[in-house]
Order: sequence, then structure tokens, then C-alpha cells
Amino acid sequence: MAQPESARKFDFVSLGETMIRLSTPSYQRFSQAQSFDIQIGGAESNVAVALSKLGFRTSWLSRLPDNALGHRVTSELRAHGVDVSGVRFAANERMGTYFIELAVPPRPNRVIYDRSGSAASNMAPADLARDVVCSTRWFHATGITPALSDGCLCLTRDALTLARSSGATVSFDVNYRALLWSPERAGQVLEGLLGLCDWVFVAHRDARELFGAEDAPLEALGSLYRRFGCGNLVMTIGEAGALIHTPAAQYSSEQPFKVPQVVDRIGAGDAFDAGFIAAQLLGKSVEISARYGNALSALKLSMPGDLALVSREELEALAGGTSSVSVR
Repeated sequence: MAQPESARKFDFVSLGETMIRLSTPSYQRFSQAQSFDIQIGGAESNVAVALSKLGFRTSWLSRLPDNALGHRVTSELRAHGVDVSGVRFAANERMGTYFIELAVPPRPNRVIYDRSGSAASNMAPADLARDVVCSTRWFHATGITPALSDGCLCLTRDALTLARSSGATVSFDVNYRALLWSPERAGQVLEGLLGLCDWVFVAHRDARELFGAEDAPLEALGSLYRRFGCGNLVMTIGEAGALIHTPAAQYSSEQPFKVPQVVDRIGAGDAFDAGFIAAQLLGKSVEISARYGNALSALKLSMPGDLALVSREELEALAGGTSSVSVR
């Protein structure tokens, strides 16, 4: 029997890999750098941290090597208020790492992954902390985890199914990573998962590449909503904002908040998810949820690293005022 929301231990739980992030300082090239800035980063834990900073009870599930690098991740997440009791530690396994060369336009960021064979890529259904999944109001996963291995795919499917059966709201961000798998394989695998979800987040560019969606965003929104069979679909369209399809209506957000100086783009999409989910957990409308997502994403762009370290007061100060979303 599903627990009532008031009896659940967590407001939000996510599942995925968090890596050590090594970034070049001061926008240097890899060929120039004599040192790296060390941080942590992972889409699912990014959302958990952001929601924790906004005052929600959050937990993150994964598998890490039982060494100093693995414990660096849990220590930092714990310091940000995220529960890590469901993390599995494995002896003699390796830590996923990624290197990033931060840049400003017209030069793009460059990312090099060193994550093959990591402890997280070895996850399987037996690693799932089922008690944690069953004690949350909201469960979140992304398309990154099933890209890591067949075991991770099975784990993701089991987690989504369990969360749904336990009565949690289930969300999924397609979050396509071309360095991990082909668009054809990603589209085939992920389409089989999206029908298990109450909320699906997808970038319009990924919708076109993975699912052959139309170039016109509104047409793509409608066709994918019918095709996925999910409860609600949120399609982000870059500087044009987001389109949202619910059983009741379609919504279109205005342009995101302007950020005069972008410090670091990594994690901005995760911040959008966190802002949107925060508003939903607070019982706010779809219109306000989109505005919260846009606001938290903008705030993330103003700070270095993957994490959106923003208080609820800061978020509401930017998101305050009239809704930025129109109903169709």
C-alpha cells in the first residue's frame, strides 16, 4: 500500500551517476592549463542539491567506489543537505570523471568523459535502495543513466516502476548525451521508459534528433505527447522558453530571464527541472512552475560549477510577479 504524502520521509529522490569534474581555470584551453578546479557534477544530484537548497528533503541514489573520491562525492552532497543513505559503495571500482574546457562564444565548451567502467556504470537492480524510493513524494531520473550499461537500463526501469507503484510523482529528463550513445539507440530505449512517467522533460533539439519530431515546436509537442503516453510533457526551446502539454491544456512560456554575463552553462537544464519540480511540490500552477524553472536556470548561469546554490528567497525574488506563461 502506498504511503500518504504526509508520511513520506523525502520530498524528492533521484538516481544517477555523479562524477568528479575537472575544469580548466579562467577559460583556459586544455593545452594551456597547469591545474584544474575540482568539483562534482551529475544531472540527477544537481537537481537534488538545488531542491535541498530550496528547503526540500532530498535523497540521491547511486553506486560509488569505496575510496577517497567516492566519499568526496557523498561528503559534498551531504554538506548541501542531500541524504546519501541509499548510495552503495563498491571496493576496487573506479570513479567516473569528466574534464571540461569552459569557453565563451564563439568558442564552445569542450567535454572529455573518463567514465567507462565506473562504479555507477556497474549499477544493477540489486543496487536499488527500494525503501528510499518508496518513501518519497517525487522520483526523478534521466536518460543519462540507462545510457551507461544494460544493468543501468534495467535499474532505471525498475526504479521508475517502483516509484510509480508506490504513489510517487515520477519525472524523467531525456537529457541526451551524444558521447554516450547514438540518437537511434537512445530514442528506441527511452521511448520505452517515458510512458512510466508523470512528467517528461525534453529539449526540442533532442526531440528532433532522437524521436524525429517536427521542426515546428508546437507540432512536435503535440505529436510527442500523444506518442509517449506520459502524463505531462515539458519541451524546452532554448531562448524561446518552454512549451508544456498537460491533459488539460497546452502552455507556452515567454523568453527566459536575461543573464548579462553567463559564468557557467553546465547544470542550467538541471536547474530548470529543479525550479519546475519545486513549484509543483509547493502545489503551484503549471504557469508558475515554468517561471520558477526559468528563474532558477538563470540564477545557475550566474555561478560556476554544476550546482545551483540558490535559496528559496532568492528564487522567489526573481520569479515574483505575474506569470510568464500563456494558456492555449
